[in-house]
Amino acid sequence: MRNEKLTVNPAEKRGKIRPMNGVGGGPVTANMAYDASEWFREAKIPFCRTHDIEYPYGSGEYVDIHNLFPDFEKDENDPANYNFILTDAYMKNIDAVGAKPLYRLGTTIEHAPIKRYIHPPKDFEKWGRICSRIIAHYNEGWGDGFRLGIEYWEIWNEPDISPCWTGTHEQIVDLYEAASKIIKREHPDVKIGGLAFANAKTPLIDLFLTRVVEKKLPLDFLSWHGYVHLPSQTSECAGIIRDKLKQYGLEGVESVYDEWNYVMGWGSQIEKSIEFHYTPGEAAFMGAMTTSHDEGIDVSCYYDVQMLMERVWNGVFGVGPRSGHGTEGQTVKPLPGYYALKYWGELSGMTEIAKACTSDDVYATAAISDDGKTVKVLISHFADKAGFGNVPPEKKTLTFDIDGKYKMKSAVITDRFAENYTAKWQDGDLLLNGYAIALVTFEKSE
Repeated sequence: MRNEKLTVNPAEKRGKIRPMNGVGGGPVTANMAYDASEWFREAKIPFCRTHDIEYPYGSGEYVDIHNLFPDFEKDENDPANYNFILTDAYMKNIDAVGAKPLYRLGTTIEHAPIKRYIHPPKDFEKWGRICSRIIAHYNEGWGDGFRLGIEYWEIWNEPDISPCWTGTHEQIVDLYEAASKIIKREHPDVKIGGLAFANAKTPLIDLFLTRVVEKKLPLDFLSWHGYVHLPSQTSECAGIIRDKLKQYGLEGVESVYDEWNYVMGWGSQIEKSIEFHYTPGEAAFMGAMTTSHDEGIDVSCYYDVQMLMERVWNGVFGVGPRSGHGTEGQTVKPLPGYYALKYWGELSGMTEIAKACTSDDVYATAAISDDGKTVKVLISHFADKAGFGNVPPEKKTLTFDIDGKYKMKSAVITDRFAENYTAKWQDGDLLLNGYAIALVTFEKSE
C-alpha cells in the first residue's frame, strides 16, 4: 500500500467554485413516472440541459422546436399555434428543485434510418422567431407562460455528426447567424451559444468561429461534448476549445461541456463501457472531472440522468420502490455516481483554494467558505490503465498537509464497500481502497 500526500493551502484563494455538477434531463422523467426531486435538491444540481428529453419514448411532446411548434406553416406570433403543455410541466419540475434549464433549441438525435426533424428548417429567419417566442414564453410570460429566468439558450446539438444534422456545415452556421441575431435583439439579457459540437476537434468549429468574428454574431458560450475514459482526454479537449477561443479573440466566451460520460470506445466497446456506468468506478470517474474545473470549463452537464436512460447512460439513478399498480408512485434510488454530483454540490458557493497531490491517480478540488472557517475537499481515486475499469487504482493512504489551524471534522466516501458512508481516518490519513470518491471537511479551530 502506497502513502501519498495532498497539500491544501487555504491562504491561496482563487475564483468561486463553478457549476460542474449539472446534468442532462430534469428531476421528473419517463413521462412523469419517476421523481428524483429530493435527490436533485440534496445534490444542489445547478443546471438541467434539455436535450434528448424523454428520448426515445415520449419525446414527441417535449422541448424540441417541432414539438412546441408542430405546423411550421402557421403564424409563429400566435400563442395558439404552440404546444407548451408537457414542456411547461417539465420546466416547472426543474424550477421546483432550484435548478435552471440549459435549454437546447433544436431537435433530438435521430438514429433511425428515416430522418424526420434534423433537416435544415425551411426558413431560417422564421425558425429564429419561433425560438424567440419560446424564450418569451419561459422568461417573459408570453402565451400564458412563466418568468423562469432561463439564462443559457443553446442553438442545435452536434451538427458535426449525421444523426443530428442533414444539412451542410455552412447551413448550420447560417441557421445560427439568423437565430442568434433575432434572439439577442429581442432578449438581450440571455446568453446565446452553441453548437454543442460532438467533437472538440471538428473543423466545423473553425468555420463557426470565423463567421462569429466576421459578422460580429452574438456568442456568449461555446458548447461541446466529450465521451472519454481518462481525465487527460478531457484536459486535451478543454485545451483545444480554450485555444480556439483565444485564437479568434473570444477569450470572454464561456466554455460549456454539456455532454460527457465514460466511454472506452464505440462499436464493440460500448456495451462494456455502459456496464461500467453502474459501478463505484463511474463515481470515481465522475469525480475525476475535477479536471474540468482545473481546465477552466464554466459549466458541465453529465449525460444523462433521465430514467429512460437507465441501464444505458444514466449512472446516477436506478429504479427504487414502486407501487403495485401501473407506474403511479414509482421512485428512484441513487447509484454510486450520484455521490459525485452531491459532493460537488457541497462545494457550491465556496471559493476554490490551491491544492497539490503526489499521486497521479488522485484528483481533487478544495474550497473554503466565505468566513474562512470551513474547508472542503472533494477527492477522486481513479485510473483506467486496462480499460473498462478492470484494474482499479492501487490501494493507498492519503495524508493531508494543511494549515494546523484546520482539523478534520468529517469524511464521507463512496467505494466498493458502500455508498456515502462515514470514512475512518487516523491522524488525518484517509484510506482509498480502489475506486473511490470522498468529501472531507476541515474546520478551523478558534
